[in-house]
Amino acid sequence: MTSNTRKPIFFTSDWHLGHDKALQFDERPFRDMAHQIEVLITRFNATVPENGVTYFLGDMGFKPAGIKEVMDKLNGVKVLILGNHDRNMNSMYNAGFDVVQHGAVLNIQGQRVSLSHCPLLDVYREDTSVMLAYKEVMPGSSPPWHGNDRAVHRSLSTVDNGQFHLHGHIHSRKERAQSKKIEGRQYDVGVTANNYTPVSISQIESWIANHVRTRK
Repeated sequence: MTSNTRKPIFFTSDWHLGHDKALQFDERPFRDMAHQIEVLITRFNATVPENGVTYFLGDMGFKPAGIKEVMDKLNGVKVLILGNHDRNMNSMYNAGFDVVQHGAVLNIQGQRVSLSHCPLLDVYREDTSVMLAYKEVMPGSSPPWHGNDRAVHRSLSTVDNGQFHLHGHIHSRKERAQSKKIEGRQYDVGVTANNYTPVSISQIESWIANHVRTRK
């Protein structure tokens, strides 16, 4: 008998495995990279069941061999949406991902939801000057989001057609008022914005439902 029960779906991004400078740029609360990896694996497997499907929205790390060591320890099916710090498709398949794509579109709560590493093109998202890596960017002079004006980053985004959008890249900090993980129709699923834990589709459904309700 066929079950109508859907598979559990989750979203995450910006693990930056092997990228030690990310610990400093984001002021991540870990002693070192080994500590970050330990916490990410533990929280992931405590959240995502064996039959889960997780969309990783880019920037997993520089070295496929090191990424694979981590991927092999994670539950479920792993789908990668390429980010600017990821290698090519073949390398990321070899790193342990089951599916590798440049973007995706899902139907959630009857709404079109696009997925890419970067936020929607040319839409103001947040002031990135609070990030330690971009102290030279002055408030008011920054682009809609970090890299919006760079060809490589624009290729990892998608056009705003009024849809909801899930992304990473901007490293939102939930404890800082200047860095909002939810704004309008966009939601940053990155680890720094979500307690280093995957975001469930139920959370996305609630966010969409609240947004649709408030704009009626």
